[in-house]
Amino acid sequence: MIFLKRFLIFILLSFFLNSFVYADFSGKVVKVIDGDTVDILTVKEQKIRVRLLDIDAPESNQAYGNKSKQYLASLIAGKKVFVKSSKKDIYKRTLGTIFLNKVNINAKMVESGYAWAYRYKGKANNKLMVKIEAKAKQSRKGLWKDKKPIAPWDFRRNNKR
Repeated sequence: MIFLKRFLIFILLSFFLNSFVYADFSGKVVKVIDGDTVDILTVKEQKIRVRLLDIDAPESNQAYGNKSKQYLASLIAGKKVFVKSSKKDIYKRTLGTIFLNKVNINAKMVESGYAWAYRYKGKANNKLMVKIEAKAKQSRKGLWKDKKPIAPWDFRRNNKR
């Protein structure tokens, strides 16, 4: 019986503590790293690196890499944003969806043709992003103006050091 009580307390504490690990937050975008990564300074003066969830922008040394970064900067650099946080990636960046005045910036990047819907091993988790990407591709927006744009995951694989 005591084991059951301890186990139940452990489960409740784990659930309670995990709910605070990935809290949503607001802050000012102080640096745009590339088309899918930014640094945000919170109201508590904490700098958090955020990787935009469900999108993958061209690499900096790839076609449209700089344009993607510039477009993201034009949308949110120096502005106060809200981040719906998900989890951390293997590089300890917070994965999240960024909102500016209730506009989903992650979706805006894909919609404008400056990022792909993120895929892991060829499979996308966010089907809405895939639909948004298809519309951008059909409209030949941004990187879709190229005849054969190279997906960032293919570019990274083909350009390993």
